[in-house]
Amino acid sequence: MSISENTSLIIVNYNSSKNTNKLLSSLKRYFYLGINEIIIIDNNSKDIKNLNINDSRIKLIKNNKNFGFAKAVNQGIKESKNNFLILLNPDTTIINNNVLKTIKLIKDDKNIGVIGGKIKYKHKKIFTANNTPTFLTGLFEFTNLKKIFPNNKYTSKFWPEKNQKIKKPIEVSGVCGAYLIFRKYDKKKKINYFNEDYFLYLEDLDFCLDMKSKGFKIIFDPRSEVFHIGGASSENKYNMALNHWYKSRKIFFKSHLNRVEGIILNTIFTIEEIILKTRLSIINHD
Repeated sequence: MSISENTSLIIVNYNSSKNTNKLLSSLKRYFYLGINEIIIIDNNSKDIKNLNINDSRIKLIKNNKNFGFAKAVNQGIKESKNNFLILLNPDTTIINNNVLKTIKLIKDDKNIGVIGGKIKYKHKKIFTANNTPTFLTGLFEFTNLKKIFPNNKYTSKFWPEKNQKIKKPIEVSGVCGAYLIFRKYDKKKKINYFNEDYFLYLEDLDFCLDMKSKGFKIIFDPRSEVFHIGGASSENKYNMALNHWYKSRKIFFKSHLNRVEGIILNTIFTIEEIILKTRLSIINHD
């Protein structure tokens, strides 16, 4: 199956050069999926010397510091020359050529703004697609109440895959940024950028909701699969990742809820953060 060569691939690399090399190799097995441009944005990796770039289609942008995921993606968007862009995490690999069907879907339907495939993990099951989050989603899915009430209805509503086996493309509100395909330009010919207020986490859902507000459909296509290692760029710095998560969830719900709901939820988030940090401090002190 072939598609016209008007697709760019964006990869944000941060201490994941070995995985990025594997991803590029997996793409070669499918003739680069019709991609005629690959843009790698490196966020000041320590292992940059291990990155193998031996293809004229690959452009490397080297940052002198870690600017975070959203800003790096925007660098790739700005640099790209095509309207259709694929975003893949460096620690993903293409499982099959069904990704070509997914690319064809967005190219054939001008109303699709973002489309994502199914992301699979080796030892765990993590859902890929989202419905629109609410105040109660924030409370029961984005705090530790989820651990106390794992089967609560608000979490179930948030994840379409949780209660049904999805076999065909469906319309959702968000798909995971580890693997998504989107349009560079909106209906007014302006560039669709990620929100750089997010350093890490939730920038993908924010982006999808923004595209939806512009009149685009967000599609989840479970036929198209990638394998994802997960956490390969974090250097196992648990506290650093946790701090980014804390900040991102506050930014997200302040932006996507009404003012009162945003204030209440962010107050709950802050209280939870204080409790968890205090608990960790006591454990580490002991």
